[in-house]
Amino acid sequence: MVRGRLQTAVLGTIATAIVCGCHSKNSDGYPTWATQPRGYFPKEVSSNAFDAYALAAEQAEISGAAYLDRVSFFPGQRHQVTETIQESVSKIISAAKKPFEFRFVAHKPFEPIKYQRGWRLIGRSLLWTVQDACIAADFDKAISAAVVGTRFGFDLTGGGATDASLGLAIADDMRKAIAPYMAKLSPVQLDRLAKGIKQALDNKPPITNAVKNEQENVLQAIQFLQDSLRDGTLRTVKRQMGPDVSEAIQYLEPLADNPKKRIPYFESLAKAADIEFAQVQQNCDLPVSGRPKPITKYDAPWKKLAKHVFGAARPLVEINDATVARTRLLILYAQINRLGIRNKAFPTNLDGFTKAMTIDPYSGSPFLYHADQAEFSLYSVGKNGRDDGGDTDSTYTEPDLRLECPAQ
Repeated sequence: MVRGRLQTAVLGTIATAIVCGCHSKNSDGYPTWATQPRGYFPKEVSSNAFDAYALAAEQAEISGAAYLDRVSFFPGQRHQVTETIQESVSKIISAAKKPFEFRFVAHKPFEPIKYQRGWRLIGRSLLWTVQDACIAADFDKAISAAVVGTRFGFDLTGGGATDASLGLAIADDMRKAIAPYMAKLSPVQLDRLAKGIKQALDNKPPITNAVKNEQENVLQAIQFLQDSLRDGTLRTVKRQMGPDVSEAIQYLEPLADNPKKRIPYFESLAKAADIEFAQVQQNCDLPVSGRPKPITKYDAPWKKLAKHVFGAARPLVEINDATVARTRLLILYAQINRLGIRNKAFPTNLDGFTKAMTIDPYSGSPFLYHADQAEFSLYSVGKNGRDDGGDTDSTYTEPDLRLECPAQ
């Protein structure tokens, strides 16, 4: 029944896109798909935490310039980075207490995305703080940094796909760093961790925001391709995208002087993007097990371009599924452990917990939970939608998805 309603809704969106179109006509035969994005300039004094986040990123990119492109760090370098961008991190810590609204600005392909390198470096510094504090058994400090880092990461999911991916990665890092130490936390610390992470999750923007913003990026990409065709710069695009699109670019080049083929080419590409995003938006409101398989088939001259132009939204939603599932598991683990210490026995079921926190995004039903007085098991069914008895791999992902910590 859900599948039928979804397909009806998507087909209605397709019909609307075909009838209404999504661009304005130009006299030169090159429709306008997107206008030049207007930038946003953060304010020093603002009630929106985003402004402080943006200014902190700019500051980190200047003070930590020598480290922005590094992917691995020696202990001494980690210390240097932390000291160098300490002021930026302090801004994030203070701002994380304020309301947050992401000021998204669409971008063209291959343009550097503002703030991302600074945010990534700040995220690493917060991660190292959690890791070092856990090793030193300073769990109060570790919890404070993990909660701030999780809030910071989740706030970033209000941007486009790359912003959201970075934010989810930061939140994942915070959880992975503190989860293995759960059994060493006191009841007070467990309660503080659970409440802090729950508040961060409650404040997380819906992933539909990122999907919507990414659709604006797609229109910029279509405009960019069309402009490149008109201006004779497709060879540069081909080099930047790689050999996978060579055939598609070769097909596109002769269309510069053929509006009868050129205009339908870009119209069909844009309509396919509309259909794809309509499907993804519908999926965001459904558990993984209730999502229909994609109905869009890219049997068109531009099919090789599809993954470059509008292929980021669906994987983003999948990453979000796993992050949300494990964040809920972290909150529940902390609460269950706290009750186990206090009552000398673990709860027999999940009935006493907030219902929203017990729902598995993969099944739409409560997480699987088994307990006796001495131990408990809590996990998600994962991508395959089946209960495999909690069996998982070295990444805690398949077949069942679990929190990244040793079994109880």
